[in-house]
Amino acid sequence: VLKSAGISLTEADQITPALNHWLRDGDQVTIQRAAQIALLVDGETRMILTAERIPVIILAEAGVPLAPEDVLLSDGLPIALDEPLAPAPAHSLQVRRARSITLDENGSPRVYRSTAATLGGVLWAQGIPLFVSDRLDPGASTPPEAALTARWSPAREVTIQTMQASLTTRTTATTVGEALLESGVTLQGSDYSLPADDAPLPEENIIQVVRVREEVQLEQVPLPFNTIQQALPDLEIDNTQVVQAGEYGLKAQRVRVVREARPGEPDWTEVSRQVEDEWVARPPQPRVIGYGTKIVVRTTSTPDGVIEYWRAVEVFATSYSPCRLGIPDYCNSTTASGKPLQKGMIAVKRSWYNMMRGLPVYIPGYGFATIEDIGAGVSGQNWIDLGYSDADWVSWSRNVTLYFLTPVPTNVMWILE
Repeated sequence: VLKSAGISLTEADQITPALNHWLRDGDQVTIQRAAQIALLVDGETRMILTAERIPVIILAEAGVPLAPEDVLLSDGLPIALDEPLAPAPAHSLQVRRARSITLDENGSPRVYRSTAATLGGVLWAQGIPLFVSDRLDPGASTPPEAALTARWSPAREVTIQTMQASLTTRTTATTVGEALLESGVTLQGSDYSLPADDAPLPEENIIQVVRVREEVQLEQVPLPFNTIQQALPDLEIDNTQVVQAGEYGLKAQRVRVVREARPGEPDWTEVSRQVEDEWVARPPQPRVIGYGTKIVVRTTSTPDGVIEYWRAVEVFATSYSPCRLGIPDYCNSTTASGKPLQKGMIAVKRSWYNMMRGLPVYIPGYGFATIEDIGAGVSGQNWIDLGYSDADWVSWSRNVTLYFLTPVPTNVMWILE
């Protein structure tokens, strides 16, 4: 039938049913013409004439084995092993062999097989993303030669915080200082980081940058003046007069102030202040209080007669006797001067006693007396104790005038403390 129809066949063509099949009325004859297949395998090209259209059968007929990771290309495009070739007089089939590479990730090696054309493509095919900051040796564009070992250090995500902003970046640095340098954040002057720049990257992946600013200031500190006393011969005793008011001085200081700006804080915070130099710009002027040293002898009439005195002082008077010393169950009749206590003797504070022992005085309502004893007194108040025997004791508790009688002593206590 084919010969009578003028149809010629080659040995590679396939006909269905077979050539020696007896035809019956209505039978269908199918002819599959053989195609030229250029088979590229392991660097060699083989020409095959076959009517087969299933790639895996064509490879089996050609004795070409395939590994699971190998890739088959038909006319330059990937094709499934069981996908029939399109009708055409010629095709090319290329077997792209998978290669094994070892990827060492920070000391942990793993082996991958891939047909990718570059090392980066191998990693991408395995679902391993590469970032610009990752460290890959050799580079991602390197062809994956057989038994290639690549070293990969994936970058860590690190957040760098400053007073002004927060920057999140990726880095393969091993220390804080290296990470800051990679990110373009520099430490200047006395700036420092938390952790320190020579420390390893923190586990929480947060680096804080503390900015430090130093400035020198000139400051002025007032210097207090002291008070000195000066004798005034023309001013009567127990009077004072301001001779010089006194003036504060001025001390200048050169102070180095250190301020820090920390992440999360809105302003600069002063952390230290150190005086580097100081000098007296203006010395203080003392306050001078003049005290009178002029003694004026006066007389006055009293119930006990006319007295002549050279000093009169307002005091608070109390009284005591040998068994009324303010100490429970205690008596003592001997005064500081060694005399037995009786009316006509008074006690004064120790400073007065040291300068005025034995001086004659007059107290209205008490009478004449001499200073013979030391009393406790009250600080800041002129206080005297009027002496009595236990038999004639009279209670005192009031302000009186204490008159110092002539003659004027050689050593005068000019200022009553």
